[in-house]
Amino acid sequence: MELSNKNVSALLLDLNQDIEEYAEATVKKIIEDKNFDFLTYPPNNGLTDLEKQELNKLDNNKHLKNALRKVIADNSAGIIFSMLNIIDGTTDPKHLFADWTGVKLVDQEPNDEAEEFQDMLHDSFFETYWEWKKIRGDKKWKLDTYEE
Repeated sequence: MELSNKNVSALLLDLNQDIEEYAEATVKKIIEDKNFDFLTYPPNNGLTDLEKQELNKLDNNKHLKNALRKVIADNSAGIIFSMLNIIDGTTDPKHLFADWTGVKLVDQEPNDEAEEFQDMLHDSFFETYWEWKKIRGDKKWKLDTYEE
């Protein structure tokens, strides 16, 4: 069974809502609350004390908050758009270790039982950061706070 229009719409609407809500929450935590402990990526919350000090210098004004929300939302949307292109088969993954066979989203039947031990993508996402870090190579900046 293919993915129904109803489920496509629900999925895409939810993604758009999440982009807005996550951008709003992130800006509030940074600008208003000056709280940087909310980060979940990379898995070790990669802000150093010096980076936190610099973020604390940001003023709490509506224009800065609007600008940051737009930047965060655009970045999030770009990532989702790229992922959807891979799912749609209009592009291949950048790190192709074997021939890419593509993926398909399908509606689950109401009576389908999810396999109890099936790996879930959301569970594997954060775990793959460390593999990504190895593939990423030497960059001038890094996402995490671990010293090499």
